[in-house]
Amino acid sequence: MNSNRSVQSMKMRQRILLTSLIAVALSTSILFSGCAASTPLSSAIPDVSPNETVRTANAVTVVSLYDEEAIVTLYNQTIPGVVEINTVVGGNEYPSGLFRTPDVKGQGSGFLVDEEGHILTNYHVVDGASSISVTLHNSETVEAKIIGTDTENDLALLKVDPTNISNISPLPLGDSDSVKPGQMAIALGSPYGLEGSVTVGIISGLGRTVASAQTRSIPNMLQTDAAINPGNSGGPLLNLKGVVIGINTAIEASSNNIGFAIPINNAKSLLPALLQGGEVGTPWLGISGTEIDQTLASKLDLNTDHGVYVVSVMPDSPADRAGLVPSGIDQGSPTSGGDIITAIDGHEVATVSDLLQYLNTTVIGEQVYLTVIRGNETIAVEVTLDEWPQDVAFSQD
Repeated sequence: MNSNRSVQSMKMRQRILLTSLIAVALSTSILFSGCAASTPLSSAIPDVSPNETVRTANAVTVVSLYDEEAIVTLYNQTIPGVVEINTVVGGNEYPSGLFRTPDVKGQGSGFLVDEEGHILTNYHVVDGASSISVTLHNSETVEAKIIGTDTENDLALLKVDPTNISNISPLPLGDSDSVKPGQMAIALGSPYGLEGSVTVGIISGLGRTVASAQTRSIPNMLQTDAAINPGNSGGPLLNLKGVVIGINTAIEASSNNIGFAIPINNAKSLLPALLQGGEVGTPWLGISGTEIDQTLASKLDLNTDHGVYVVSVMPDSPADRAGLVPSGIDQGSPTSGGDIITAIDGHEVATVSDLLQYLNTTVIGEQVYLTVIRGNETIAVEVTLDEWPQDVAFSQD
């Protein structure tokens, strides 16, 4: 649940922290920074209306970045639909019955998506849980069960008794494809177990690729500077209209202001399968590839400067059976001779993320057609997709 994860780039692979919180047994510790000032904080901050101009001692004009009343209203309307998720892992007895492994407590966030009691969250929040409880905004705690999971896309769907949420409105799901950098982003959840927390920032980047709780990367993630901390995992990222645009998932370990959210469109496309129950199988191609740029194209004397360069092919994978040719690696860098994937089913492929996004729209057993540059030829390669295996060690897609 508290797995550290990385950005898809190999150079950054160890720098992402999945934002679920784990505590051993019932012990919790909080570190507070010292405060030497004796003046109460409330008296040190001027009372300013949302759009009021503030003039400092140096005559520098500061304008409020957002409408405070709008944020307060949005918070009051949406926070009832956000829940704190608490899990227990372990507690198994040895055969002798004399010893018991310690319970490990985990904590994350989630949000209601319908009136039937369904809650979306991250898979890594509930991974391995032997029991799950949900604390509502009114402090009521109820039992929850896992309905469906998608480990590779780091999604889980839980369910509580709908009578427990009869007076709570589910959060509306927006369109993450319409999100633009610079738009406001509001993160809700329970960081470090601090239920009902809200942070505000902007969408600071699009199309980021981040490693999931397993080995497959999650494409097209939203980057935000709204503060995301352990325990925020699975909580909603909203826009100013109060609709969900993402699911808070990971943070950049070396930075204080870089967080990542799964685009809500990813979850919306998988929701029907999650509702059916069980583990949602992920289609698998079986390659490890890298995005081609002008530097790589020049170094390897490639015939194109865009596409996905096939570096490795997993034995007995769909790609292997289809005859895709890998380049191999020498001293950490790809060598010449690999296939270049430029399209899948006629959809242009310029990056690994493009390939992953399209594969997310396919199903296991489906046939796809890859447009491949091999040497001086452009060929079509038919591939029948398998289900993502549990023991894959290196494959990206």
